[in-house]
Amino acid sequence: MIVETIISSISDDDIVNFAPMGLHISDMDYERVGQSPAGSICLRLYPGSQTYANLLATGQGVVNFTNNVLLFVDTALYSSCPSHTPSLKVCPPSMEQAHTIWEFSVTHVDSSCVPALVEGKIEYCENRGGVTGFCRGQWAVLEAAIAATRWQLLPPAKIIQSWPMWLELVKKTGGTREFEAFMKIGSFLAEKGIMVPGILSGTIKQEL
Repeated sequence: MIVETIISSISDDDIVNFAPMGLHISDMDYERVGQSPAGSICLRLYPGSQTYANLLATGQGVVNFTNNVLLFVDTALYSSCPSHTPSLKVCPPSMEQAHTIWEFSVTHVDSSCVPALVEGKIEYCENRGGVTGFCRGQWAVLEAAIAATRWQLLPPAKIIQSWPMWLELVKKTGGTREFEAFMKIGSFLAEKGIMVPGILSGTIKQEL
């Protein structure tokens, strides 16, 4: 199972980085997100990413579980560094708004494959209120954000084609935060020359 999370890491010169990452975990460990998981975690990271460089340099990170899609957009597309708090067992801080955090140490790195395989051992788990479910609008924001991070690899037409479906889900099932996050994705794409429907013209309205 791959769960969308935000990984916090730190460079060897103490610069903190937050980045959305798909976390590979077993079904059993996913059911125990708010508890101390029994197994290890697995990340598939591209060597050019800051998270990969930081984990190689310091060997530590934090998995932050949250359903705040605005944080996913800000950290993925705008290199945002959200409010954070010191960790208990590792050097990288955890995200203050995370519902649950897993502090981990790197146990194995396989750079022979692309993306590289990074495995870790959970050193500490903290439940700060549990992870609530995602509404369909939140999933739409995540899909759009993931596509936006790959704007150089995906044909623009593919993103534009999917945009109306994502927009409809955000308008019908999302709230103010989801709508704001979705509009920020549209603005990001517009800056890259990918013109999705309604963003620049201001014709998109949230259905309250």
